Amino acid sequence: MPRNGSPHRRGRVHIVLIPGFAGFDALGQMEYYAGVTPQFHRWKKLPGRGRFDLDLHYFDNFPTAAVRTRAARLRNYLAKRIARGEFVAGDEIVLVGHSTGGLDIRWLLWKLNESPDQKLALDGATGNDFMVPAKEILHLIKRVVFLSVPQLGTNIADWVRSHAIGRDLVVADLRASVTASQAPVVDTLQQRILDYAAKGSRLGVALAIRDAMSEAEADAGGDPMCVASAQEAASELQLWLRHIATNFHAIDDLALGNAHGDPESPAHFNDEMREEEKTAWKRHGIATRSYATVGARPFAFSPGRPAELWDLLKPSTYPEFTPRQHPAPHTDFVYRGIYRACAGGPFTLRDNQPIPEPFLVADNSPLEPESWDNDGIVNTASMLWPNKEHTLLVSADHMDIVGHYAPVHAAPECHRRKYQAYDLFKSGSGFDDAGFAKVWNDIFDYCVSG
Repeated sequence: MPRNGSPHRRGRVHIVLIPGFAGFDALGQMEYYAGVTPQFHRWKKLPGRGRFDLDLHYFDNFPTAAVRTRAARLRNYLAKRIARGEFVAGDEIVLVGHSTGGLDIRWLLWKLNESPDQKLALDGATGNDFMVPAKEILHLIKRVVFLSVPQLGTNIADWVRSHAIGRDLVVADLRASVTASQAPVVDTLQQRILDYAAKGSRLGVALAIRDAMSEAEADAGGDPMCVASAQEAASELQLWLRHIATNFHAIDDLALGNAHGDPESPAHFNDEMREEEKTAWKRHGIATRSYATVGARPFAFSPGRPAELWDLLKPSTYPEFTPRQHPAPHTDFVYRGIYRACAGGPFTLRDNQPIPEPFLVADNSPLEPESWDNDGIVNTASMLWPNKEHTLLVSADHMDIVGHYAPVHAAPECHRRKYQAYDLFKSGSGFDDAGFAKVWNDIFDYCVSG
């Protein structure tokens, strides 16, 4: 039984937000779950919600490490808060995982259930009385929310893995640019090109990169606090890029092809293991809810048939040569590129795979997902697990659902950043403030539904 509390009381509900692949919440003012905190406070003002005692937490994970590494870090995060008396008996923990963050949760629960008596030593603890048993964590976790999670893997992981050389060159170039940004002269050709791309195209990704670089620029003659903030931002950005450069194993954990039978990624579990997961969750009293995002279709792929793989050696498969959907939604080339990479590949619809309904947030024409339907990063049908009854479809791209559907200006402090949230993928999904509020109000309602 968890310490420091009564097992009969209903205490606080702790909602822990877990980022997905390339989580970047630590990068200066940039937020991963953008706008969730303000929406949380708006939700608490709704009729009847004020009576609930909730805390909202953000867990900062490694950006691209293997799922097992990320899950171990999450386990230690939870155990430490139990050991320090932040989470006590009678409290409830709700884990909210976006994208790969959902797989981190599944692996965490799998390992906790596998070794419930394992004791975790934290903060230099040496005696059993100061260690946290795995079952103590399990006892507090009551609900799990999956947001756009690649439960069965995703085609884009296979595509990225097949182009590792190009990926490594981009990361190396960014690392060199961050180092250069701390030099007295920062008006480099690279920065000029990036500024032009951001201003000329209004690409959300270009704006985000430019802001991260700008925030890391040190002005030797500026205010000492601002100089220190710039140095901190540069260090965070360097560490983030170093993690990506040295540990990119999450891609292997999400890929479908050549999985080598690796059981250390829930995306590679067989049907028997998946049933074992659900049985364990039920035994421990853990409920789940899934939100599956469906991006606008920029291409006219054939219904009922897989999409052709995007082959760099075959120009006819390139996004700009692929037949467009008519009428084509308003998209940018970044979204068309990632959508195209995710559409073709080894992912297929499972036999008799249930399609959930209705849409929680829908465009004008709800659809039943094809194998090539995706949100720009994850094949939608891969998100339709563990059950139909507790899955809701949302018309949105992969980053819309966590608040990156429109640019939000950063606070006017000494930081050089212009935005703290972006429309990272211009997907034409139509997702807006009303859709964001509807999704997150539903999530918060579910968090206290027990």
